[in-house]
Amino acid sequence: MRLLIACLILASAPPLMLAQQRDLAAAADTVFTRWNSTHAPGCAVGVARDGRTLLARGYGMADLESGAPITAGTIFESGSVAKQFTAAAVVLLALDGKLSLDDRVTKYIPEMPEYDRPITIRHLLTHTSGLREWSNLVAHTGWPRGSRAHSQDDLLDVVFRQKSLNYPVGDHYSYTNSGYAIAMSLVERVSGQPFREFSRARIFAPLGMTSTQWRDDFTRLVPGRAQAYTMRDGQWHLAMPFESVVGPGGLLTTVGDWLVWNDALARGTLHPALADSLTRRMRLTGGREITYALGVSVSDYRGVPEISHSGSTAGYSTFLARYPTRDNLSIAVLCNSTAGAAGAYTRQLADRLITNFPAPPALDTTRADVSALASFAGIYRSARTGAPLAVTPDLFPRFRALPNGAYRLPNGTEWHFSRVGSTPRLAVVQPDGDTVRYAYALDKPWQPGRETLRDFEGQYRNDEVGVTYTLRLVGDSLRAFNRPGQSAALRPTYTDGFLRGGSAVWFERDRRGRVTTMHIGEARLWDLVLRRL
Repeated sequence: MRLLIACLILASAPPLMLAQQRDLAAAADTVFTRWNSTHAPGCAVGVARDGRTLLARGYGMADLESGAPITAGTIFESGSVAKQFTAAAVVLLALDGKLSLDDRVTKYIPEMPEYDRPITIRHLLTHTSGLREWSNLVAHTGWPRGSRAHSQDDLLDVVFRQKSLNYPVGDHYSYTNSGYAIAMSLVERVSGQPFREFSRARIFAPLGMTSTQWRDDFTRLVPGRAQAYTMRDGQWHLAMPFESVVGPGGLLTTVGDWLVWNDALARGTLHPALADSLTRRMRLTGGREITYALGVSVSDYRGVPEISHSGSTAGYSTFLARYPTRDNLSIAVLCNSTAGAAGAYTRQLADRLITNFPAPPALDTTRADVSALASFAGIYRSARTGAPLAVTPDLFPRFRALPNGAYRLPNGTEWHFSRVGSTPRLAVVQPDGDTVRYAYALDKPWQPGRETLRDFEGQYRNDEVGVTYTLRLVGDSLRAFNRPGQSAALRPTYTDGFLRGGSAVWFERDRRGRVTTMHIGEARLWDLVLRRL
């Protein structure tokens, strides 16, 4: 089937394009060589310029049990690339005059809590609402995504129980699927139609996206769908998203339909203003413009404007990109393995297809004085999530000094060291301008004894999530239990601070030194507070 589709595309192309397509096919074979197998999952890839498909093919297997191969027509789950379709549904309602993106969400969903500042629809779609990530919340009950079948009602229930936000509305960007789940419900309220039907009638059917639908019932059979996999103990295992949650993700689609979608945005097929609305970047209350717009990131790749989004859910990995100043080049990659690096594959193809990247700007940096940095070594604590950051001497040789007194790492972050009196402090500025501040905690990791660890034993409760953590000393390790049979070790970091997997955990004491409060901080859940019972 893959060969047939490729031959049909080649047969309809003019001679110059035939040569380009052959070169592209050879390049794709190189990029996806790992997946060109009958014993492993793989990827589908589609490439188009100005709406004309140059490549559409598959590598690897869609179903290892039945032996079905991946073709250009294989259906995958989109992951978060779905967000631009949810955003488009909302924008179409705005263009119909049925809502404004600057309306308060509670105008349409009154059961949503009110906070100090109103959350608007635009905040939902740009991840600037401050809403906590629903999957992080349910994980603290002991049932993370993939361990039980969550529904849309489960999601909304836990999100609407949150009395606190990660930050004041509009002050920061923090990626959260919660906002897009609410946006899906908003479309249903305003349109009076099920989200599935509204999307089909207003987006998929008019564009001829015949293979695209929402996975709002994970038990529904979908002919031609690729199963998703992960490698464990040297064997492939199923890794499917068994949940009926859509809006943030949950879109079933093909690379061909994604190329149709990108072309429709470029041509204004659904509405002339749709693409402009989706690609308008958000500005925070402090004035900084972020790269995220409505369901897409608007930035650049190697100096070339890029409109893109990545996706990852269960075993699926996806990426969709459009390069509007390069003949609307579109690249779609859908993989059915956790090892599928869809974003990296997209950029590797872009490297071969874009021949006129601008020269990278020269950076005005010099070798860092390692000896001058030595006094800043130590353990720091994030003011945002409580996460520890170890600044060790082996990091310093990687720094390049900047004229403004800061230091730059190869990943593009700028590190600003300073002092308050004799105490060091640190601010790390991300390439997009986001700044995370760190307080100096210790010169080396905290090493509490058993008697100190006993201070933390007890039960801690959070009603917003509906969870009670029990902390108990097991041997020389402090462990946290959130449901029977499940526990995790707390690894000491700074004074009264620990790591639990990828989460920071820290504690407060009263004036007598008694531990009273437990905090949990993560990238999408900045400060979950649990009171000691």
